[in-house]
Amino acid sequence: MNETASRLGRKEILTESLARKICKMIEQFPDSGILVTWQNVVIHTEKRFGHRFSRQMLSQKEWNDRKLIGDAFNEAKSVQQRLKQDSTPKYSTAARAVLQKRIAALEAKVLTLQEELEAERARQVHELDIFLNTRLDLRELIKETALQSPPS
Repeated sequence: MNETASRLGRKEILTESLARKICKMIEQFPDSGILVTWQNVVIHTEKRFGHRFSRQMLSQKEWNDRKLIGDAFNEAKSVQQRLKQDSTPKYSTAARAVLQKRIAALEAKVLTLQEELEAERARQVHELDIFLNTRLDLRELIKETALQSPPS
């Protein structure tokens, strides 16, 4: 009788394999930057798997006395909170930390611009050295360089 009872009725949509796929999707939420909320779980489940399950069904359904989706949600929520705590500044002077980040970025930009300036200076000194050390008529050299470089 038990075998016939399992065959009767509508086919189960939320199976254990689908639940495991949903769990993997939920585990990727914090890394993807998606907020871990039940509303997002329901929306993404519908988009990805084509079934709109209620929050209660997702959170309460059990397999082998374990709420797979509910456990995955709680784990992803705690990971999201840890990531949020790690990304916030340690001190209450958050403005100072933001300014220090900005200063570091600007200093890096200044260093790259100084390197570019040095490279340009070296190139121009090299060109001047070529002009000074040639025995050709300087007017001819100027004409040649004017022909080589496009007009600005």
